[in-house]
Amino acid sequence: MNENNRFLNRFVQGCIVFGMLAGVALIVDIFVVEMPIVTSFFAAENKPQYYAVLAGIIASLCLLGGEYIAATLFCMMGTLDKDPFVQKNVDALRRMGIVALVIALLGIGTLFLHPVPLAVIAALPVAMCGLFSLVLSRVFAKAVAYKQENDLTI
Repeated sequence: MNENNRFLNRFVQGCIVFGMLAGVALIVDIFVVEMPIVTSFFAAENKPQYYAVLAGIIASLCLLGGEYIAATLFCMMGTLDKDPFVQKNVDALRRMGIVALVIALLGIGTLFLHPVPLAVIAALPVAMCGLFSLVLSRVFAKAVAYKQENDLTI
């Protein structure tokens, strides 16, 4: 791998780590700063207190899903120096796609707590990324199958 690609990979890995640290900070922020605000908001709306708890759980699950996707991408970046077309990456792309679709569904599910159209607008790109990841996992699966077939050929 040439020096420019190596620099780009390290830069992307650094961005992933920075994003993961920001995600952890957001989870802490949700429970320390935002939850009292959300609780008083739902109380002012005459909605049950468990709505605030559900909102916090949904937000945390979405952030944890993002953390999982980022960690998986970080691990996949390590295969670029060797051979990225391995079954482990196929499985990782499939799992990331499923997690992204679950995050999108959770985001849309917040509409039942308090209807905010922005939830749908935010969920759509996440769902598209999930679908893209699922399609890409199928492409990688074909590439792995072709590679294994060619490896058996002398």
